[in-house]
Amino acid sequence: MRDSQARELVNQAQFDQAELVEEDGDEEDWWDADGNDDSDGGIIDPVVVARGFHRAMEFTDLIGVCQGFVAGASRLVPKLRGREFSESQLALVTRHLERIRATADWIEIAVSTGKVDMDEALAELLRGQ
Repeated sequence: MRDSQARELVNQAQFDQAELVEEDGDEEDWWDADGNDDSDGGIIDPVVVARGFHRAMEFTDLIGVCQGFVAGASRLVPKLRGREFSESQLALVTRHLERIRATADWIEIAVSTGKVDMDEALAELLRGQ
């Protein structure tokens, strides 16, 4: 992430997430994420450790994408004051906003339900068709 504001927002999101987990009291150690315990003498399976790191990175990447979009929009939108757009520019922005909304809905569904499959209509929209 080249944008220092996006980097800062991602870091803040990580701290916020860690605090939420601690407050909920549902803190699950990354090595116990799959329900494995270390009853075999304290030896932790490296595959489980790697899986925990991978999940943490995926979460951080998702937060980073969201925060990067917000940071970019927050920086650019105020610069549009007084700017008039042509019909074609307005149509292009509208199409991209539809894609952004559909993607945000897809993320929300994936996070809340675990269903990450994309339906054909969403796939076509994201491909720009």
